[in-house]
Amino acid sequence: MRAQVSGTVDRADGARLRWWRVGRGEPILLVHGSFDDHLSWSPLLSQLASRADVTSYDRRGHSASTAPRGQGSIRADADDLLAVLDTVIGGPAHLVGHSYGGSVALLAAAMRRDAVRSLAVYEPPLYGLLDHNPVAKVFGAETGVWMSHAAELIRAGNPAQGARIFAEKVGFGKGSWDGLFTREQRMTMVSNAHTWLDQYNDPTGRSVDIATLAWARFPITLLTGERTFELNRMVTAELAERLPLARSVTIPGAGHAGHLTHPVEFASALF
Repeated sequence: MRAQVSGTVDRADGARLRWWRVGRGEPILLVHGSFDDHLSWSPLLSQLASRADVTSYDRRGHSASTAPRGQGSIRADADDLLAVLDTVIGGPAHLVGHSYGGSVALLAAAMRRDAVRSLAVYEPPLYGLLDHNPVAKVFGAETGVWMSHAAELIRAGNPAQGARIFAEKVGFGKGSWDGLFTREQRMTMVSNAHTWLDQYNDPTGRSVDIATLAWARFPITLLTGERTFELNRMVTAELAERLPLARSVTIPGAGHAGHLTHPVEFASALF
């Protein structure tokens, strides 16, 4: 197995992306979600690195990666993903994205299908895909209130409370702040809170045009947790409707953090 190596990718707009690579075999690129960084993949990495060549990175504005001033966009994140893929891996890879990282991976795959060997996304928060669904609007209204509250706290200089509100009311459920995350993981979420705020302010981040993926020739896997929020299940169901060739997998007992709590089952779903 290849020992871990790391480096950076410099982007034209001034962002610098830090990446890590370990293992040998089929190339996999991991794309983390909101508030966290590449370390969120650590439990899954131990499952994958013995049989795959795994690259992870900190998305722009997260932990070891920088971002320029000004409003960010999901398109910039997708461009970053493709830059890491081209520069570090040097060819098509299996893309695996969690939460907002799943949204980024979907957009990148739609932009360049030739760069993808397979695509697996775990509960991407593409709530805009549900605008036609009256039931989803009820769940979405409550989620929107809590997200707005988290954003207000972060703007007011209280990123710790904002991150906690997001984790417990939007992302992972009651008690998750202390019961699911370690002290180090909580510190990471707080330090990356302002990047989430930038992401929250991006009007293009709630929906991705995935029409071209409906006839993609690579396998697509839609993963969800059995114990996740109802709105996440509804987004996954909507994706399954729009991507009829995709495979849907539910991980028993898992919530929104299936890669952390159920890494064995998560890895099994990828192969």
